Amino acid sequence: MPGVQDSIPASAPSRWEAEATAAAEIIRHRSGQGQLATEEDILEELAALKLFEAAPGEGPTALAEILAAAKAASQDLREIQDQGGVPRHYSAQFMTEMYARLLVRKEGDPLQLIAEIVRENSSLYPRPFPLGGFERTPFGMSREEIRHCLDRMAGLEAYQDIARTTTSASNTFLYSTTHLDPDYAATLAEWIDVGQYDNP
Repeated sequence: MPGVQDSIPASAPSRWEAEATAAAEIIRHRSGQGQLATEEDILEELAALKLFEAAPGEGPTALAEILAAAKAASQDLREIQDQGGVPRHYSAQFMTEMYARLLVRKEGDPLQLIAEIVRENSSLYPRPFPLGGFERTPFGMSREEIRHCLDRMAGLEAYQDIARTTTSASNTFLYSTTHLDPDYAATLAEWIDVGQYDNP
């Protein structure tokens, strides 16, 4: 099976072939660990491998050429931007676009992250989101952090639609009153947490 370097098109600058191969592997490695790769990450790792020796001022342009060559050769490489327009890179071999977007959201305001996830679940599926879901990957928040965020959100106008419901199993679910009626949200949470297991 041809490797990244073997599949780099002839039009790509030959001086960047080794760097493009390494950049692709850096992105894949980070994706395999559940992380996005920033351009700073890629530059640092290329430098550590003694593969990147751009002339002063050439760094950004050279890195753009390296990444373009890597992406031209490897269809699994993707780019996603954070809220400030800063690019992040990942491999579709190891993570989906949805997961990558969750990682980008995680880098921002945790209150906004919680609200967006809850509203998205309430609107699209529709279903309430388990409080414990924020403790799992990719969120990785502690129960204390989650409750602190919810306490802060309770006092802010922007998050007044975020509500809670507790099931008969004493588990808390979050939902948006903009998208779900409280009684319906409670019924859905009970089904997700208890009913579906009692009625296979």
